[in-house]
Amino acid sequence: MLKNNVFLFINSCNEMKKWIFLPVVMWLTLSLKAQVTLGARAGIAYTSLTQTINEEVTYGGRVGFNVAGLTDIPLSRYFSLRPELSFISQGGAYSLEFRERETLWQRYKRNYYAVQIPINFTYKMYVNEWQFGVYGGPSASLSTQVKEREGSEERRFRTFDIGIGAGFYVERQNLFFTIYSNTGLVDRLEEKLPGESHIYQNNVVFSFGYWFRK
Repeated sequence: MLKNNVFLFINSCNEMKKWIFLPVVMWLTLSLKAQVTLGARAGIAYTSLTQTINEEVTYGGRVGFNVAGLTDIPLSRYFSLRPELSFISQGGAYSLEFRERETLWQRYKRNYYAVQIPINFTYKMYVNEWQFGVYGGPSASLSTQVKEREGSEERRFRTFDIGIGAGFYVERQNLFFTIYSNTGLVDRLEEKLPGESHIYQNNVVFSFGYWFRK
């Protein structure tokens, strides 16, 4: 099972190369400017698949990891643009309907990896040597395809997602801590039966980071 997942992940990474090439070049080009600051962060991600069943919102989550490279592009003393190139483990649990003599629901799990590119607008506040900030903006992501761990039915998930995110950070000198939440806007289930609910990917990330030039 692990060998198959690694093989699928490698194939998916090859497909991602063209998709992420341009953002990487742009990120490196911006880093050559004197005012631009480069950073990196890593932390824990709680990811969940969200759906509405019988008018009730349900969540099926898992704990994973997230690493990212980011750039701070100042627009003024209090505002900046912060694009990121992020790698995150995603997925969660969800339910699908099937019918025999009565309507039944079966629970499934799906785990996969994704490359995300958030483009965040940041507002900064200064208190002595501390810096506080809030940020938010759109994001795009491309994920791998991994088979379900449970269930006999194979249902395809969309690999591309568009989302919206917001976060908060605390910074002192070159170190910072951030909490970031992202909500997917694309229904991840590619094929569905009539009446089946939409499934969306949601992430909450807690991470520590470091600015290389400050």
